[in-house]
Amino acid sequence: MAITRPRHEDVAFYKEVHRLIARELHSDRRGGDRNAYRCVQRIAPLIGEQVPPLSEFKEVRCQDLSPGGFSFVCDAPPEQEDYAVELGRAPVLIYVTARVVHVSEVRVGPRVQYLAGCRFTGRLTG
Repeated sequence: MAITRPRHEDVAFYKEVHRLIARELHSDRRGGDRNAYRCVQRIAPLIGEQVPPLSEFKEVRCQDLSPGGFSFVCDAPPEQEDYAVELGRAPVLIYVTARVVHVSEVRVGPRVQYLAGCRFTGRLTG
């Protein structure tokens, strides 16, 4: 797989990501174009231009999805800034790249977790 950086024509790609996933899930409109997206997806650290092997992908609990990004909940703050992201359900999987743009501490009962908001930065092709 290779990384391609977003271009103007990639807007359609991101809209398609959003449409494909939202079609399968119950959506809750917030902020106009953000949908609740509470399910498990997979991410892997992206280091430089190196695409991680599929064995490096780990499951995360997604919180929401928009055409420009997504958020996920984790037990510790993300260790990386850039990730490869696998979205969708087999047999329809889409691979994109994303950058963590903010991290917030959240409480779930007595437990502290972290909500990481990410912006899509490209797509993986290959």
